[in-house]
Formats: sequence, structure tokens, C-alpha cells
Amino acid sequence: MTSTATQRCAHHPQRQAFALCMSCHKPLCQECATQWDGIWHCAKCLGAKRRAAKPRSRAVGWISAAVAALLLLFLSARVLVWAGALIAGLA
Repeated sequence: MTSTATQRCAHHPQRQAFALCMSCHKPLCQECATQWDGIWHCAKCLGAKRRAAKPRSRAVGWISAAVAALLLLFLSARVLVWAGALIAGLA
């Protein structure tokens, strides 16, 4: 296989290749090559990857934060009651 230094861009034959698309392995010039997550892609493959990437739900983060806050509130109330009992000499 030839290196990218001797190849021409798949979309612009007058330009020297800068990188290879890691999905379709086409040589790309600097204008056509786009890096996503540290990997070079052409526009077509990058579009397919972005459509396939699923956005994370924010609800899970909010629910876990609420559960953690309620747990902290419960534990701090227990500590406060026991600390008051120790100070009063009831324990």
C-alpha cells in the first residue's frame, strides 16, 4: 500500500492526500479530513458516525443527584440526633 504522501485526495484529485478515512480508507486532503475522537474521517463516514452516536439522557443524572442528596440528608439527620444524644449524656 502506498503512503498518504504519494496519494491524491479522493474528492480533490489535484491535492495531495493528508490522511486516510479510518472507516472507508479513502485518502483525504486537509480540507476533506475531519478528526473526531482522535480518528480521521471523511464527511460521509463522519455523518454516519454522528447519526449513530446516541445522546445521553439527562434524567439519569438528575435522578442520581436527587437520590444522593436524599441519602445525605438522611445520614446527616441521624448523625445530628446521635451527636445531640451524646452531648446530652443520654447515650
